[in-house]
Amino acid sequence: MNSDFRNQSETPQLEDAASLTVVAETYYSQGNLAAAVAACRRALELQPNWAAAYVTMGNVQQASGQIEEAMRFYSEAIALNPDFAEAYANLGSMLYKQERLVEAIVNYQKAIELKPTLAAAYWNLAGALKQQGQSDAAVAYEQKALELNPHLAEVDFHINLGDKLARQGKLDEAVAAWQRAIAFKPDLPEAYCQIGIILRHQGKAKEAIPNLQKALEIKPDFIAAHQHLCGILRDTSDLAAARQAVHKYSQMCAETDPIMTAIYYVSTYQVSGLNQIAGDRFLELESYLQQNLETASSVEIKSLYANFLFSTPYVRDDLAANSKLYRLIAQKYIEKCIKPNFSQPANYSFKPQSPASKLKIGFLSNHFSRHSVGWCSADIIRELSAITPNLYLYASEIITPDDRTQQFDSLGKLTFPKTYPNGLAKSAEIINQIQQDRLDVLVDLDSLSVPIHAEILHQKPAPVCVSWLGFDAPYISSENYFLTDWHSHPAGLEKYYDEQLIRMPDSFVAVSGFQRYGVDPVALRKSNRIGLDQIVYLCVAPGRKFNSDLVKSQVAILKQVPNSILIHKALGDAGVFEGAYHQACEAEGVSRHRIKFLPRFATEEEHRIVYLLADVLLDSYPYNGGTHTLEALWFNLPVVTRTGEQFLSRMGYSFLQALGMESNAAWSWAEYVNLGVKLGKDAELRKAIQSQLVKSKDAANLSPLWNPKKFAGDMYAVFEKLCKK
Repeated sequence: MNSDFRNQSETPQLEDAASLTVVAETYYSQGNLAAAVAACRRALELQPNWAAAYVTMGNVQQASGQIEEAMRFYSEAIALNPDFAEAYANLGSMLYKQERLVEAIVNYQKAIELKPTLAAAYWNLAGALKQQGQSDAAVAYEQKALELNPHLAEVDFHINLGDKLARQGKLDEAVAAWQRAIAFKPDLPEAYCQIGIILRHQGKAKEAIPNLQKALEIKPDFIAAHQHLCGILRDTSDLAAARQAVHKYSQMCAETDPIMTAIYYVSTYQVSGLNQIAGDRFLELESYLQQNLETASSVEIKSLYANFLFSTPYVRDDLAANSKLYRLIAQKYIEKCIKPNFSQPANYSFKPQSPASKLKIGFLSNHFSRHSVGWCSADIIRELSAITPNLYLYASEIITPDDRTQQFDSLGKLTFPKTYPNGLAKSAEIINQIQQDRLDVLVDLDSLSVPIHAEILHQKPAPVCVSWLGFDAPYISSENYFLTDWHSHPAGLEKYYDEQLIRMPDSFVAVSGFQRYGVDPVALRKSNRIGLDQIVYLCVAPGRKFNSDLVKSQVAILKQVPNSILIHKALGDAGVFEGAYHQACEAEGVSRHRIKFLPRFATEEEHRIVYLLADVLLDSYPYNGGTHTLEALWFNLPVVTRTGEQFLSRMGYSFLQALGMESNAAWSWAEYVNLGVKLGKDAELRKAIQSQLVKSKDAANLSPLWNPKKFAGDMYAVFEKLCKK
């Protein structure tokens, strides 16, 4: 009885349109948009002509980024109640967003006429008049707005102060200014977004995320907030959340921001290990660009060059198609992003060096650290320092120094750029430094993966500019060079490149070895619950290099090799890796327990212990392992690699050629499986390969792959020849 009586007494209080609209507004302020809509609909069921519910529905649509729908609801509210000032003011704001300033002004004026105390309408009207160039007329409305609500000026003051402090590099002070603005006016998406961006730049990802999420709660179609939230979640390896974030970004902004939403989508799914899904979106964007590249902004072009092209070799091994795409975007990047800042390449005059003088060689990178580029270049640079004392190292970004950075610094003059508000160096500063150092040769270690390098290379600040090692050629200048070898770039590939190909005689890289912690192999197997008689295959393909064809081929090998298992150990989404392998195992009738997943370790020295566990490394394709494959070969592990068309699918083949072991390179997935099975079943063959790898490190018969001294000598000779042209 009591329960029934209570329900009957409470229902009339809530079941009227006015009360339900208040409830809807509460839900809206809390970000619960679905509940807000439901309450409004109930209010309109009870009172179909209740204008306030239509205004709240309009607010919800505005928060969802549905501007046209919001305008429809505000107009409906005005039709029902022509004296509804807030409806006119909100409609004016939607028109303002669409840059329909005349119509916006009319609606703001109507709102003020109906409700002379509506401070926000005066303030927004002043903003619209300023946009029209009517600054004098705007002043009176600003003054009236401030009479009604003095805090409006304080909000703008602190926002502008924050912007100014950020430009000066005073980031903590900028954040404090934006936070003061928020204290006066909590619904400032731009302020929350800027705080999130600064915190991300400062390495405070956890603190940045809620600020970016709050910006999106207020303004769901806020592109910058979406991008930084997606980037943080992707880079911090919260990949399931990153995919949810990039889905939301696409859902809210794909129509207005088709290029950037696609770039973020492709990148996020590749890092996760979902290359098939990434590939479909990649092809959609590539097709879109064929018709729409001309209208792309400079920001979009820069991201296409740095990020979309970086994604390409993971998606497909098609040299002709990839080259066409590289050229298309690189040329647009030069036109829209480089030439406006550097109208003509620099024509620096150089005094000829005397025949006896040693070359001045500079290396440009943002990876003078524990990074693949750092591991693969340090030994060669060290050997070059014995040939010429004139070595210069230019960091293109602020690097967090580690022990490898210290080693680089000991090899040559390591120059760090100044710190700018966005954390990046200005290319003009680096160009000027290179010019002052009067180099003979500038070597770019990172290529198109670092866009600032393209700006520097286009200016040709040294007589000879060469790209090498970090990625494929940058497609910036036919006067520049790309350093490679005959195995990764066989004769006839020149037509696919803008840079001139220079081929080293043996391989495109050489290392003197890698360090790892010492462990007992028997104890290591036992601690990982791996039998001493089991055949262990190893895959270290991270998410970007992971794909279903690779997984199917590896499981097909397991099926044919009794008592074998596969270890997968790499950066990416563990759930995606497990799901892909388990699905392939089920299809082939292979027990999923034959796949073992190991966590990543904090240091490379710890990671390299995994090569002691394995009998065979199964390389990735269409993007081979670079440093990982070199590590496996250094630790005498037989490798199966698949060879393709593009440079990055021929790295494993190049390494094996330098070792005289090209028979372990497959040219199809069928060959890959057959080689994997053969190595798994034939213990004597594995021992023979291991013996050959051991001998390749003998000082008397040192392989070119392990001989950075020879490589440095050959490189120096190549540079001398180029300087004499």
